[in-house]
Amino acid sequence: MFAFALPLLAPGCNSTGNNGDKQPLTQNPTTVNIAPDSLEQSTNNAQLDSLLRLAATAKPDTNLAKLYYSIGVLFFLDNNSSKANEYYLKLNTLSKNLNWNEGQYLFSTGYADILNKEGFTDSAIVINQKMLELSKQEMNEKWIAKILSSLGTSYNNKQWFETSLKYYNEALPLLEKQGEKYKVAHIYDMMGVVYYFLNMKNEAIHYYEKSLEISNEKPDELSRISVLNNYAISLMDKQEYAKSEKLMLEAERICKLHNNKYFLGSIYSTFGEIATEKYDLDKAEAYNRKVMELALEFSDIEGECLALIALGNIEMYRGKFNQSEKYINDALKIANEYDLPVEKKEYYTLLSNIAVARHDFQSHIIFKAKADSIENALASEKTQRYAKEMETKYETEKKDLKISALEKERQLVIGLSVAGGVVLLLALATFFFLWRLMIQKKRLADSRVKQLEQEKQLVATQAVLEGETAERARLARDLHDSLGSMLTGVKLNLMELKKGATLDFAEVERFDNAVGLLDESISEMRRVAHHLMPETLSRFGLKPAVGDFCKTIPSIHFNYFGDESRLDPKIEVMVYRCIYELVNNALKHAGAKKIFVQILQRSDGIAFTVEDDGCGFDPSILTEGSGLRNIRTRVAAYNGIINIDSKAGEGTEINVEIRNKN
Repeated sequence: MFAFALPLLAPGCNSTGNNGDKQPLTQNPTTVNIAPDSLEQSTNNAQLDSLLRLAATAKPDTNLAKLYYSIGVLFFLDNNSSKANEYYLKLNTLSKNLNWNEGQYLFSTGYADILNKEGFTDSAIVINQKMLELSKQEMNEKWIAKILSSLGTSYNNKQWFETSLKYYNEALPLLEKQGEKYKVAHIYDMMGVVYYFLNMKNEAIHYYEKSLEISNEKPDELSRISVLNNYAISLMDKQEYAKSEKLMLEAERICKLHNNKYFLGSIYSTFGEIATEKYDLDKAEAYNRKVMELALEFSDIEGECLALIALGNIEMYRGKFNQSEKYINDALKIANEYDLPVEKKEYYTLLSNIAVARHDFQSHIIFKAKADSIENALASEKTQRYAKEMETKYETEKKDLKISALEKERQLVIGLSVAGGVVLLLALATFFFLWRLMIQKKRLADSRVKQLEQEKQLVATQAVLEGETAERARLARDLHDSLGSMLTGVKLNLMELKKGATLDFAEVERFDNAVGLLDESISEMRRVAHHLMPETLSRFGLKPAVGDFCKTIPSIHFNYFGDESRLDPKIEVMVYRCIYELVNNALKHAGAKKIFVQILQRSDGIAFTVEDDGCGFDPSILTEGSGLRNIRTRVAAYNGIINIDSKAGEGTEINVEIRNKN
């Protein structure tokens, strides 16, 4: 079954949780926070074209900034995240130039939607936390409420449910005070999703009913589809199939009213589940085939996989075990290719049930054990996430208490300093030393507050860097495993085709040139995948990885000194990316003929140097590019030290040192 999490409904979501229960609409693993008022806009191309024409001739003022936001929302609702991102960034740039904070708020929530959808949840949290601080400084309750809601959604994506509920409960009274009852309905729907995942089904139904009571006042709005679907899923757990079906018919009516095929996959999936539960297998098959069609149309991998599993389940009920196995084997191929553990568990569960029907109890035990193993792994992952949430919450509260205590101490010191000034008028010589002591304490308190604020910023920076590293690894793996295999298959097919074809010399030459270009494409793809995240780095460590990289460039001389034991993987990735960027800068911008790379690993840390004989530059005059700024950010995230020694025409030497104690 498809599932919803918010008013932006999307096919292709996970239908089962770790315990095999039906799940509410949650764009697995992310949840997108589009407020109900955004959904009141039509997503048809005519309106989008009209806004694009207006933006092309508009003056660069706040009205144009609002246009950029509206265009971004429409592109996002049309499932075009790249174009939405383009217009959100235009909104951000124009708002900064106009010094218009409202535009900054619009950008932060819109851009966070994209980050949530694409899996960069930590980055979305960092952006929204920054804007939450600004809105609190301005005491702007409208945006405090919206950003709290967006943060709740991000933590819902991370499955940090306690933190998610905390932000939702903080947003609710503000939205109620502002009379934003449809946004309140949206929060109720999201809280229902959280309680459903926590297996608190009665509480989930309570919040779905509260949400529906409000959203029914606007019966034709797309935002109602989310709560209708979620409520229907919860009622199915209570075997109230007739009521569930009535709710889904209403959701289908709204979808067709807006001519919106994008959300129909989720609706048909729920219809199929209801029909299966009622043992109306022909109707269940028809709905799941519609789900399959929509999943293929929208390139929805999880939706296709879940539809195959549902069709396999239907064939099992019919006693057609071979056909059932064909469907679920196709689903397993997708689950293995895209690493979908829940779908793998469903695969083995269904095979176990088929084995029981065939009286093959030995196979049943084997398949049941595999399904249980996956379920235990998912349960363990959920426990680890909860432990991490508790740890992070504890550390955050501890730092907040320290900051609060130091602020009080600073205010106390200021008061004592003023009092000391009055006393000094009476006995300056006697109390001079006491006054100096109070000033020192004040400076110490200020310094400590600043240090803690820097620590919080470093935590945020490290979270972004970790997200970047994970994304690099995923892209490298996808390029190597998926695209690489496909290109190799194309080459092999071409070679087989050549064996059976009669070609003249010119055609053979063109054929060989085409195969040569394909070989170059495969090599280039592998090179790109390797540099995104070298396998040598994760398997063998820093020295072999940097050594392999340097061997590809004849002008580099590489030396490694000291201990060769493995470091923290995060530090290894940071050092490798910095060396890679510095070498590229030397080749691309400095025109270097020789480059020397040295790494020194000691028991107390690691240091590395990149030296070139290029054109050099004056660090006090030349503005740093984005590459060098990125290196400074990475080094600062681990409290490292970077020194640049360069003069125009005399080359450049860059030294970086990272100590273990930091």
